[in-house]
Amino acid sequence: MRDRVLPGAVAAVTFAAILTAQAPQTTSQPSSQTASQPAPPAANLNQLMRGLFFPHSNVVFSTQRVNPAEIKKISEPSTSTDPLTGVFGNWEAVEDSALVLSDAAELLMTPGRKCSNGKDVPLEKADWIQFVKQLREAGMVAYKAALTKNMDNMIQAADVLNTSCANCHNRYRARSRCQ
Repeated sequence: MRDRVLPGAVAAVTFAAILTAQAPQTTSQPSSQTASQPAPPAANLNQLMRGLFFPHSNVVFSTQRVNPAEIKKISEPSTSTDPLTGVFGNWEAVEDSALVLSDAAELLMTPGRKCSNGKDVPLEKADWIQFVKQLREAGMVAYKAALTKNMDNMIQAADVLNTSCANCHNRYRARSRCQ
C-alpha cells in the first residue's frame, strides 16, 4: 500500500516553513535586554493609572450600586470593553479585577517608571512603599469580598480600596509631586 500525505499535514508543514522563513534572524551579538536588565517601563505612572488601576477599581466600586449578578452580558460578550458585561463578567469580573489590582500594585514599584511630569516615581520613599502595600492588600480584601457575592461585604471592600487610593492620591497626585 502506498503512503499518502494528508492535506492537513501538508498545510501544517507549509505554515511552519512560512513562519520559519519570516522569523527574524538572530545574531551572536548580545541583546540589549538581558535577564538582569528588564525592559524599561512603557507607561508613565498616569498612563498606568488610567489604563489599569482606574478601570479595574471602577469594576470593584460599581458593586456599591449594582449587584454584578444582575448585569446582563452584551449580545457578543467577547467584544465587550466592559469587564462586567463580557465573557468573564458578573461576579467573576469583580474577582478578576480585584486580583489584578493586587498583583499590579507591584508595577508601581518598577524601577525607571516616570511620573507624567517627568519625575521618577518615588520608589524609595517609605510612604510610597506603604501605599503600594495598602493597594495590594485592598485588592485582596476586594477579592475575598467578591467571593462571598455579598453586597454589604463589597461596600466595605470598596471603602478599603477607596481609602487606599485616596491616601496615595492625597500625597502624590498633584502635578508638582507625581502624576
